Amino acid sequence: MTFVATNVALSGSDLSINKTPLQRVNLMKTMMSSRAQDAADDIGNLFQADGTANGGKAPNGLGNIVDDGTVASTFGGLSRATYAGLNATVTAAPSNKVSLLAIRQLANSITDDNVAPDFAITDYTTWSYIEQLIQSFQRNTYTNFDKMDGGAGFASSGLIWNGLTIYRDKKVATGTLYLLNTKFLSFYGLNYWEGESVSLKSETIKGNVYEYNPSNAGKAFTWTGMVKAYNQAAVNGFMILGGQMICTAPFRNGKLTGIAGI
Repeated sequence: MTFVATNVALSGSDLSINKTPLQRVNLMKTMMSSRAQDAADDIGNLFQADGTANGGKAPNGLGNIVDDGTVASTFGGLSRATYAGLNATVTAAPSNKVSLLAIRQLANSITDDNVAPDFAITDYTTWSYIEQLIQSFQRNTYTNFDKMDGGAGFASSGLIWNGLTIYRDKKVATGTLYLLNTKFLSFYGLNYWEGESVSLKSETIKGNVYEYNPSNAGKAFTWTGMVKAYNQAAVNGFMILGGQMICTAPFRNGKLTGIAGI
């Protein structure tokens, strides 16, 4: 398990000014909501990274989970060179170009009958390349332009390839396409030993993408409470993410890298 903290600091003077009949928003409550969203945004970065951030105290990310030993020589304390099942399939895009053949070959390498990738995600640029490949002949047959929810915790317009919805996410490294089997991917949250659980929903901040996630963030986020400073008029508290992302079968996942065109 890992713990990552986001601090919430406010000056006593600002809180004093806010606590008057002229108050329009609750400063403390709004700051808490804002920092919760900042923490969620940071987590997006962590889950696309390789687990080495914060001095190696960050949770695992797709960078070191979907890997063949190039980024992380070990996984879960075991050597990838010794245990081949800990290696995902990592393939460089031929001539730095994405093609339906390259996607199919990657899918074939991590598929056995019904054990197949059920979630695909890529960056915005690569998504647009794939869109050019499949929209021309799937527009009237396979592609549904209605809002689709692939069970990923958000609603988005996706591209359908072989019955698999390909989503786009700005957190994914440019030029990377993941084919994931989410049956073997899980995040286990752990509340900090003291404090209160925190929700990502906000009544005051609009446009919060994180509030549409159906997962219970309260299992992972803990608010420690405010600590009063001894030598200055200020308070500081910590919002802590506790938990770990694990994969019980890395070899069932894969990625194409170095994509720069079609």
